[in-house]
Amino acid sequence: MGCLLFLLLWALLQAWGSAEVPQRLFPLRCLQISSFANSSWTRTDGLAWLGELQTHSWRNGSDTIRSLKPWSQGTFSDREWKTLQQLFRVYRDSFTRDVKEFAKMLRLAYPMEVQVSAGCEVDPGNASNNFFHIAFQGRHILSFQGSSWELAQEAPDVANSVIRVLNQHQGTKETVHWLLNDICPQYVSGLLESGKAELEKQGGSRASVGLIVLAILACLLFLLALVIGVTFWFKRLPSYQGIL
Repeated sequence: MGCLLFLLLWALLQAWGSAEVPQRLFPLRCLQISSFANSSWTRTDGLAWLGELQTHSWRNGSDTIRSLKPWSQGTFSDREWKTLQQLFRVYRDSFTRDVKEFAKMLRLAYPMEVQVSAGCEVDPGNASNNFFHIAFQGRHILSFQGSSWELAQEAPDVANSVIRVLNQHQGTKETVHWLLNDICPQYVSGLLESGKAELEKQGGSRASVGLIVLAILACLLFLLALVIGVTFWFKRLPSYQGIL
């Protein structure tokens, strides 16, 4: 019985610690899927999430990024947002052209699909982490690390030619570095500020579950302590009667 009480007390302490959750991080994750049926037919679509909330979408037939939340523009001005959208239109066109050139150079067979996962997160101290990964036919082949492109461990040998060409484009590398290390953290900070109310609700639901678990454990601990106390009293009752 004492061992059970100890275990329940330990569980209560663990639940108390988990209820006091530190400030959550809300990474911005952008997913791009580009399909190439042949050398003339292509399609690119994109989605973006802040934490678990989908905030943006980008359809192939549209030249604009669709905002799915009233605060999806963050603290960017209309001019800054317009400039960012223009930049992504240029990126989409350049990306499509480059993939076709690589397909021709490496004699890759159609149909093909390329996936891009990119984004960043900002912690409470304003330090940021970022990522940019590219997969081909569902297989991770390369990532942007620091200021250059690097091969993934599982990348095929043919990816060496891609890396060599990409790392020769200094202007492109500088742009990617600027987007990941400057623009993305600035944008995420603005999203966290403008979407604070909805993001707090998202985190609040998890905290309430922790408090419910904590309350249940506390009740169980009280009942167990009560049973132990009553049992102890009945065991000592004969000795008390002898005294009386």
